[in-house]
Amino acid sequence: MDLLDELEKRVVCGDGAMGTLLLDDGVRMSRCFEELCVSEPERIQKIHESYITAGARVIETNTFGANAVRLQRFGMEERVSEINRAAVAVAKSAARNRDICVAGCVGPLGITARDAAARGIDRARCFREQITALLEAGVDAIFLETFTDFDEIEIALRAKKTVSEAPEICSFACRPDGRLRCGAILGEAFNRLREMGAKILGVNCMNDPAEMVVLLRQLPAEFPLAVYPTAGRPRLRDDRFHYDVAPQSFADAARDLVAKGARLVGGCCGTTPAHITALGSAIANLPS
Repeated sequence: MDLLDELEKRVVCGDGAMGTLLLDDGVRMSRCFEELCVSEPERIQKIHESYITAGARVIETNTFGANAVRLQRFGMEERVSEINRAAVAVAKSAARNRDICVAGCVGPLGITARDAAARGIDRARCFREQITALLEAGVDAIFLETFTDFDEIEIALRAKKTVSEAPEICSFACRPDGRLRCGAILGEAFNRLREMGAKILGVNCMNDPAEMVVLLRQLPAEFPLAVYPTAGRPRLRDDRFHYDVAPQSFADAARDLVAKGARLVGGCCGTTPAHITALGSAIANLPS
C-alpha cells in the first residue's frame, strides 16, 4: 500500500494496542515485549492477524522499545538489528502480501537529553540503528510514536531522513490542552516538523477519543493526521488493568475525529481487536 496516496483517497483504519494485549495474555510486565518477536513469534503474529481480521490496514511492528537504550535494561543492547528484523518478518508474515501497510514502530529512548549526555549516548545513532534495521527488513513506513519532547522527535526524524525518504508518521503524546511535556505547543511543533519534511503528523496515547476530539479542535486540517486514542484510563482490578471505553463508544467518537481531520485512526493503550472491528465499521463509509 502507498500510505500517502491511500490517505488522500479515504480514511484508513489502523491497528490497536500490542503491550496491553500481551499483559492480558499473561506476559509479565518485566519481560522484554519486543524480544518476543524472536522467542515467541507466533504469539505476536496472532495479535497482528487479529487486528488485520478486525479491519486494520496499517499495522505496527512490535518494536516500540527496540532501541539500544531500552534494550540495555534486559542486557540486549547488541540485539537491536536482530529484534527489529524479526519483528518486521512477523508483521509481514501476518500481512501475507495483502494490501496492508507495515509500519516500523519507533518509540522514545526513555531517557532525558541530560541523561544521554551524562552517559555519552548518541541519540541520533540509536535511532538510526533501529530505523535502518526496520527499513532494510522491508517496512513500508516509519511510525515515530508517543514522543513528548520536540527535540527528541526532531533527532529521530533527522536520523530517519538520513536513511530513507519512506513515509513517516510523527506522533506526539500530550495533554488535551495541546501542550507537550517539553512546554511546546502541539500546533507549533507540527509546523516545525512539516518544515523538516514530515509526511504525516499525529497524536497517540494519554487521551481517550473524547479528549482527542478536544485536542484536534486546536489543529488545522492542512495535512494528513494520524490519531490513536486510548480506551480510557487504566484501573487496576484483580491484578489486571481495565479500560473503561467500550468498543462501540470508541468507534462512535472516531467519527468526530474524522470530522476534525483525522485520516488514519487506530487505537493505543487498552484497545483490542474488538475496538478496531467497531472502528473499522464506523469509518468505512465516511465521506473522503
